[in-house]
Amino acid sequence: MSQRFSILTRFLLFSSGAALELIKKCPEFEINKYTSIGLTIFFTAILSILSSFFAFNLIFSSYYVAIALALLWGSIIFNLDRYIVSSMRINDNKFREFIKAIPRLLIAILIAMIISKPLEIKLFKSEISAFLNKEKTNQYDQIRHKYNPDLKNIESKTAELEASFQKKVLLRNRYYEEYKCECLGTCGTKVKGYGEECQRRKERYELFLLEVDRDRIQKDSIQKQYFLDKNKIQKIMDNEKAIILAHNFGLFDQIRAMNNIDKLSSFFIFFIFIMIEIAPVLTKLLSTKGPYDNLILESEIQFEMSYLNKLDNLDNERFKNKKLKEISTSIALKSKESEIKSILKQQAVDRYNKMRQEVDMKNIKR
Repeated sequence: MSQRFSILTRFLLFSSGAALELIKKCPEFEINKYTSIGLTIFFTAILSILSSFFAFNLIFSSYYVAIALALLWGSIIFNLDRYIVSSMRINDNKFREFIKAIPRLLIAILIAMIISKPLEIKLFKSEISAFLNKEKTNQYDQIRHKYNPDLKNIESKTAELEASFQKKVLLRNRYYEEYKCECLGTCGTKVKGYGEECQRRKERYELFLLEVDRDRIQKDSIQKQYFLDKNKIQKIMDNEKAIILAHNFGLFDQIRAMNNIDKLSSFFIFFIFIMIEIAPVLTKLLSTKGPYDNLILESEIQFEMSYLNKLDNLDNERFKNKKLKEISTSIALKSKESEIKSILKQQAVDRYNKMRQEVDMKNIKR
């Protein structure tokens, strides 16, 4: 006796891939089984929509695009799950059923892997952000370690150059003091005035003063070049840091971070999604052949028999048409043959009449 279903029941049965016209003839327990399968498939589609929304939201800046693509992806998963479950057939050989179901189980595991990762990223968002920020800090440190030796080398050369020049400045000041105290008579020869020693020390001071001035110009030029080199390196460092700072971590960066944070938790969530995804397939595998399966088998047999009958009828029609065509051809050939004989006979009569007329004409002339 057929039953009337509510809209929700019809939708869940549709989700399970069951044919409504056949399932109506089944007992209540069979309907409940396929309703449960449909509910599982529907929940899997909802989870895939949420998961893909999180994933597309990381890729696209528009919520509308993310929502549209998430709905499209959820519809694909929903339809694929319906096909996987509805295409399975239950028979008495469980081992053969399991072998046939292996590709469907692999597809279910692949789908679970795809829809679980974005949800894992959402659940571990804080930990992933901390890990990626730490990774940025490590990249900053790597940049500093890369260019610090060059900067320290420039600073060291600048300091050495300045120290060498300051030694000459001190020596210049000492020459100046010796020159002054000699001329004032407070040191050296103790003779006051511009004598020979005073003049000698003055010349030494003035010559060294010129040398210090030349060294100052040279030092300033070298230090300027060091300053330009240092600014160039610093600019390269700032550019590399700006690139790292401006980099927005995408979906695959977050998946990589998730795998480095807590593989055990990731595997646990992935296992849950596998169980959710393969639940409809396992339900079909573990259940015994029910009324619906028998109706499906009966319907398939009836369709095959009808198809074979149609093929037989078609073959019979083809055979009849072939025979009729052969008969028509035979009749046409016989008719053609009779017509040819009649023509040949008439031609013979005409030739005979013509010959007879010629003989009669000859007899008359004689």
